[in-house]
Amino acid sequence: MGNPTVKAWAATAVFSLVGLWTLVYRAPQAPELLPQTIFYAVLVLNTFFSIRFYSALQPKNTSQLFIDAVLVVLYATLALSLGRPVAFAYAALWLFLMAPQKYALMLELIPHTTLLRNKILIDLSGTVLCAAILGATIAGYSLAGAWALAALFALANVYFLLIRPMYRL
Repeated sequence: MGNPTVKAWAATAVFSLVGLWTLVYRAPQAPELLPQTIFYAVLVLNTFFSIRFYSALQPKNTSQLFIDAVLVVLYATLALSLGRPVAFAYAALWLFLMAPQKYALMLELIPHTTLLRNKILIDLSGTVLCAAILGATIAGYSLAGAWALAALFALANVYFLLIRPMYRL
C-alpha cells in the first residue's frame, strides 16, 4: 500500500469502523460518550490528513513500522474505551505520548526538520491537554473534562487544518 491517499483512506476506514463497532456494541451509555465520540471523530479526521501527508515523507524502516503498529494499537484502545472516562483519558494520553515519537524518529532521516519540529510541538500540546483531562477525570470532573477535550481539540483542528494548515510543505 504505497499510495499515501490509499493508506490514509484505509486507516480512516479501519479506525472509523472500530469506533462505530464500539458505539453500537460495547460502549456503556455514559454522559461522557458524546464528547468522547466527537473527540475521536475529529482525531480520525485529522489522522486522514496526517497519514496522507507524512506517509509520502516517512522513511521505510523498522522503527517507523514499529511506531505505526504501536499507534494503531493505541487508536484501537482509544476507540474501545469510548464511554469509559478514565480508560479513555489514559488511552488518549498514551496516544499523544507516542505520536511525537513517530516524528522524532524521522528528524535525522528527512530534510524537513522545521515541519517535523512543528508537528512534534503540536502533538506535545495534545499530550499536555490529555494529561490535564486525565487529571480532571480522576479528580471527579470527567464530563467537564470530556467536553473540554472535545471542544479544544476541535478548535485546534479547525486552526491547524483550515486556518494555518500543518500538513503542507
